[in-house]
Amino acid sequence: MTEQRTFWRGWSTVVVCLLGISTGPAAFGLASLFLLGGPIGEEFGWSRTAISAAVSVMMLCTALSLPFMGRLVDRCGAKQVLVPSIIIFGLCFIAASMIDSYWQFIALYVAMGTIAVGTNSVPYMRVLTAWFDRRRGLAIGIAGSGTGLGFGYVPLVTEQLVSHFGWRGGYFGLGLIMLLFTLPMVLFLLHEKPQSLGLHPDGAASDAVVAHPVARGDSLSEAIQRRDFWSLITMFSGLAFVLYGLIAHMVPMLQDRGVPVSQASWLASGFGWSAFGGRLLIGFLVDRYDARHIAFLFFLLSAVGLALLSLQMPIWVFTVAAIILGVSLGAEVDMLAYLTSRYFGLKHFAQIFGAMFSAVMVAMSLGPLAFGAVYDSTGSYRAILVLGVPLCVLAIVLVLLLRPYGERARGGPVSVT
Repeated sequence: MTEQRTFWRGWSTVVVCLLGISTGPAAFGLASLFLLGGPIGEEFGWSRTAISAAVSVMMLCTALSLPFMGRLVDRCGAKQVLVPSIIIFGLCFIAASMIDSYWQFIALYVAMGTIAVGTNSVPYMRVLTAWFDRRRGLAIGIAGSGTGLGFGYVPLVTEQLVSHFGWRGGYFGLGLIMLLFTLPMVLFLLHEKPQSLGLHPDGAASDAVVAHPVARGDSLSEAIQRRDFWSLITMFSGLAFVLYGLIAHMVPMLQDRGVPVSQASWLASGFGWSAFGGRLLIGFLVDRYDARHIAFLFFLLSAVGLALLSLQMPIWVFTVAAIILGVSLGAEVDMLAYLTSRYFGLKHFAQIFGAMFSAVMVAMSLGPLAFGAVYDSTGSYRAILVLGVPLCVLAIVLVLLLRPYGERARGGPVSVT
């Protein structure tokens, strides 16, 4: 009976995390950027670089704030961080519907990256690592696919809002989604640990199997002395730089190749849905095979997709490349969270993952800005796409150099590093 209750409670927690992540800064901030920023740029005369700077500043502020937020999650709990952050994030989007100057535009994205930083995936990942061990990869993959889910529906929702109510209505509508959907869902349905409900990770039936499930692991100071810590940061940062730069510019890139904005929105949505499927696939695979080998495969897919995009090819090839890159997008956060839990344990997971993710966020923040700057200076995205290929190759080399992580056999008791 306990195992059955944990099964349903555990996987309902995964669904809550999935939907929460789908309304986070990655999906709402990036996937909506140029569907909202395009009309804003036309109204105020702002360039693509100026518009890209907003989301780059947001992610840079997030990178600086994440280590502190990770420590707060470990001390106070994930839910205590999530609830106020969601409220602030939703209010920022509503306030964005009222801007009339560039400094207001930038200031709101700064607020999203600092005081609303708790809406990122770190608190959700902390919850999932408490609920799952044997099925942790699958749980993280399913919940992490919320970013892909957001990339799938946010362009379509934003395009409809903008076409009917203008860009101001677009911001207002997205803010309402967070306040009227995400907030009550997290407030009433999210449970941080199975023990709070008298349950155990993975449906284990006795306290003996799961004694002290989060008691072991490296501290942040111990983790940063290990080579694996810096290898993980380097490989995922390079991948995030090019993929998140591409996401923000997907719609204008398609329009430059003669695709109408409505069709471009659907293709950008297809990129998101392929990311959704890719994350599910990654989660399924890492519970059954060595995660380093899975990372190698998806990094290789990223290199192939970027190489195809950099060439002058028909639109259908561009679409195939976008789908390949969408599938490989799941490797950047989900794989990082999984490997962090396996290499460094759970005792200080949120702090370590927050520190590593903040470094990755720096790369994410620079990506959209770099794509915009290259386009404004050259009239094309080709040079930045070509740069992405050797970055993926570097990630492939580094993942091959990672040492095996010290986990017990899959399917056994709770694993510790």
